Amino acid sequence: MFGGMLRGLRIRAMLTQEELAALSGVSERQIREIESGRVPVPRAGTVRMLADALDLSPEDRAAFQLAAQPGAPQPETPRPKAGQPDTGQPDAGQREAALSAAARPFTEQPEASRPDSAQPETGEPGAGRREAGRPPVPEQLPSDVDGFTGRAEALRVLDAATSAVVAVSGPAGVGKTSLAVHWSHRAAPRFPDGRLYVDLRGFSRHDAMEPAEVIRGFLDALGVPLDRVPSGLTALVALYRSHSAGRALLVVLDNARDAEQVLPLLPAGPAARTIVTSRRRLTGLVAETGATALTLDVPDLPEAVELLGRRLAPAAEGGDAVAAIAAACGRLPLALALVGARAQLTGFPPEAIATELRNPRGRIAALEIDAVFSWSYDALSRDAARLFRLLGLVAGADIALAAAAALAGRALPEVRRTLAELTDASMVVEHAPGRYRMHDLLHAYAAERVRAEESEAGRQAALTRLLDHYTHTAYHAELVLNPVRAPIPMALGTPVDGSEPKPVLDLTAAVEWLKTEYSVLLAALRQAEEEGMHRHAWQLSWALDTFLNDERRWHDEGAAWAVALRAATAMTDRPAAAHAHRFLSAVHGRLDRFEEAHAHMREALRLSLAAGDRAGEAENRFVLSYVYWLQGDGERALDQAGRSLALFTEIDDPYWAGKAALAVGWYLSELGSLQEALPYHLQALELQQRAGDRPNELVTLDTLGVLHQRLGDPMSAIPHFRRGLRLTATTDNPALRAQLLGHLGDASEAVGDPETAREHWREAYEILRGLGHPHAADLRRKLQA
Repeated sequence: MFGGMLRGLRIRAMLTQEELAALSGVSERQIREIESGRVPVPRAGTVRMLADALDLSPEDRAAFQLAAQPGAPQPETPRPKAGQPDTGQPDAGQREAALSAAARPFTEQPEASRPDSAQPETGEPGAGRREAGRPPVPEQLPSDVDGFTGRAEALRVLDAATSAVVAVSGPAGVGKTSLAVHWSHRAAPRFPDGRLYVDLRGFSRHDAMEPAEVIRGFLDALGVPLDRVPSGLTALVALYRSHSAGRALLVVLDNARDAEQVLPLLPAGPAARTIVTSRRRLTGLVAETGATALTLDVPDLPEAVELLGRRLAPAAEGGDAVAAIAAACGRLPLALALVGARAQLTGFPPEAIATELRNPRGRIAALEIDAVFSWSYDALSRDAARLFRLLGLVAGADIALAAAAALAGRALPEVRRTLAELTDASMVVEHAPGRYRMHDLLHAYAAERVRAEESEAGRQAALTRLLDHYTHTAYHAELVLNPVRAPIPMALGTPVDGSEPKPVLDLTAAVEWLKTEYSVLLAALRQAEEEGMHRHAWQLSWALDTFLNDERRWHDEGAAWAVALRAATAMTDRPAAAHAHRFLSAVHGRLDRFEEAHAHMREALRLSLAAGDRAGEAENRFVLSYVYWLQGDGERALDQAGRSLALFTEIDDPYWAGKAALAVGWYLSELGSLQEALPYHLQALELQQRAGDRPNELVTLDTLGVLHQRLGDPMSAIPHFRRGLRLTATTDNPALRAQLLGHLGDASEAVGDPETAREHWREAYEILRGLGHPHAADLRRKLQA
């Protein structure tokens, strides 16, 4: 059996499945399915990539490739009837779609249901393609600093450095980020393969970024398709280094916590350069990598005078008043920026500002800048001061305009004007269009002000508006992302006044919003738990699940459901706790942690049985079937799905019985019992029609058509695909329509109608191309054939 041979060679090479996935480019899940025997005959390209990654000898390679031939001894696999095209096993998209619909309880969305992070297909079929092997050139640097001045010696050190890593250290507010960004823009031509940037949040109020999260973002920027991104850190690092090797990349790792956070993020190859900034000296990083160490202190007085003078009237440059202001600000660039912004807004001459700073409240040392903060804060309008202090409640790294409006409970135009005032005063920075962040020191000051000036009721109301905004928007995005998912057990109420959830109108907008707000939503989830807002914590965990799974962020998915479990426990809500245990079981199964998966499932079953919750027990068995399938035990998976179907039928729940019937049919078909699977698909269809479950009915029609094709009867498949297409007119799911069109094209070709096949493929291609979906490439190849 080829799967057993692959497993033996992998173990001999001392590689985990994650590591082999990273080295070969074959997804970890595909490797797991091959080794378990669920994919007995992989494609030739897959075999070749695995052989290359395993570095096989010529003899072993020949035996490896021979074992993968269809003629080699294999588990019995149904073949098409004579005279019909050989469809063999379903392709990756069909397998994933069916598994999504039938066996993955919380992500029942077909694979073609959402855009992926891979580069979109462009151009017409037959037109010129992007040159093979040419990866995208990422450009992630923030905008350069306006009016950057001074730091001549530091810039000279950066220019002259020959080491692969430069570590820039210094106190908060001293200008490390400004220096690194300015030099990076200046040096960009030296790095034609791209510039990567990330704020590691090592000393912020948020949790520091984990290396795995950073690498996923870098791989996305480097054009690595999502299905090639593994889940474990070791495999992620291997894949990242293989994609950065030999490339002239500049990587800026801003605000690092320590060497342990940085080391996995260093690119490979002599042409790459990494700039690291931190409040610590990072001695371990210097020792480990031979990095050039650059310590940044506050500028000397002439440099500080020049910096401040650029923000004041030109005539003031070098004057005694400017020098007095610079000295009073401790020459700290952050404080100089605030004072300069105040002067520009008010038009006060330097002499007046210097006089104001001469009083005892204005005399500050290098890092004791509360006086300058309070001075700038006191000069704000009433609305701007209120919004500034409310921003001290925010747990995320930044905030979007719509979320800021929810926090303040004000209309968008009003908040946009207020944020413009805060930006002009250098109290916040609009680091991307419509997104705002504060320096950590300013956020700490805002947090002090909100505790001192807002009542507990006022703070609670603002947080409720913000969390309602995030939770309701994420919930509606989830419904767009996964319309076949079962309803949320803990229903959301009406959002509070002023929270104004952002409307998510289509699939592309849902994915874009979730990707943009990803880290902010996780921070909000943790904040909800910390503030005792347990209902928000549970609901937000539920709403993020499909996105986290689709993005293969299974560790974050598990962390979110752990929060939900604690929230349900705090609320003494046993059904919600059982639900969280079910989700945790599925997540641990995806991570190959089957002992933990079964432990969570036992607890979910215990809670359901103790409460006499037959529906809960049935859903537990439905999920348990999925865990067994991930474990490679198809027979037990089939048994649990059958028991789930019996329970849902007994309690007369047509919605869930339809899902369970489809699961039974799918497991049977994957185990080779195609004819036996057919009546379960038909039963699922009847139950879904009875329940009015239109989204799952669409999936079943598509899966049923694919099943007929696998039985060698494409003529019987066509009516199911056509019926599904008629139903898509009543739903907003263009990607599922594209999937049905693609399969209808395949069936049309199989019955000898190539012109109709091309029409369906072209329409499907145009839909997926518009969504930026990677499956557009498969249809493009069919059209070009």
